[in-house]
Amino acid sequence: MTTPVPAEPETRAARRALRADGRAAADPQAPAARPRVVVAAATVVTALLLAAAAATGDRFVEVVAVTVAGLLLAVGWPALVDSRTPLGTTVVLGLTAVSLGGALALQDEEPYLEHVPAALAVGIIAMCLHPLLQAPARVQLARALAGTSLGILLIGGGGLLTSTVYADNHGPVVIVGVSLAVAALTDLVLERPGTSAWMIPAAMLAGGLAGLLAHLLLSGSVSAWSALLGVIAAGSAASLRRALSQQRAIESLPGAIAAGAASVLIAGPLVHLVARLPLA
Repeated sequence: MTTPVPAEPETRAARRALRADGRAAADPQAPAARPRVVVAAATVVTALLLAAAAATGDRFVEVVAVTVAGLLLAVGWPALVDSRTPLGTTVVLGLTAVSLGGALALQDEEPYLEHVPAALAVGIIAMCLHPLLQAPARVQLARALAGTSLGILLIGGGGLLTSTVYADNHGPVVIVGVSLAVAALTDLVLERPGTSAWMIPAAMLAGGLAGLLAHLLLSGSVSAWSALLGVIAAGSAASLRRALSQQRAIESLPGAIAAGAASVLIAGPLVHLVARLPLA
C-alpha cells in the first residue's frame, strides 16, 4: 500500500500561498515542526563526548567513543527507517559498530583506516544474510536494505573521526564537536512552523562561529580551517536532523537519540577531508 501524494499546485503563486499558510508539508502525516529537546540533547552529548575523547589524545578513548555513538544509532535507527524487523536490524548495525571499533583499535598509526573495509564488510554481509533468516525482512526488501545500508554508512563515516591529523596540537574533532554542540541548540529556537526554513543556515552560522571561538580559546589564534569545519559539519548535521524529523519515530526516545547520534557521525567524512587539507 502506498501513501497518497497530495496534488501539486499548478502555479508558483499557488505554491507560495500554500507555503505562506504553512500547509505545504512534504508529508501530511509527518510530525509537526516543534522543538525536540531529546534530539538536541542527544546531539550535544554525543558531540561533546567525541570532543572530550579527542582532547585526551588517547586513540583508544576516541575509538571507544565512536563505537558507543554507533551503538546508540543502532538501537534507534530501525524505527527511523521503519524496519519490519527492528531487532535484526539493530543486531546488524550493532555488529557493524563493534567490528568498526575493533578494526580501528588494531591500527594505532597511519594508515589508521587500514582494517575498516573489513569491518564494514562484516556489516554488509550481515545485512544481506538478515533477510534470509527473518521472513518479514524480505517484505519491501529494497527499502529495508537501503535503510540498513545508510545506517552502516553513518557508522563507518563516524570511524573517520579517529583518522584526522592535528593542527597546532588541537584536534579538528575537538573543534567540530564543540561546533556541532553549539549549532544543535539553534534547533530549540528555530524548529517551529514559521522559522524551520532558517534552521540549516542558522546552524551553519553558529557552527562556524563556534569553531572560530573554540580554536581561539584553545590556541590563541584565529584559523580559517576551524570556521570551515564548523560550517560544513553543522550544515550536514542540521540537514540530517531536518530529514529525520519527517519520520514519526522521531517522537520516540530511541528514535530521537539515534537521530542525534547520526547527525554527529555524518560529519566524520567531512572532518576527515578538511582536516587533511593544507589549511592550518
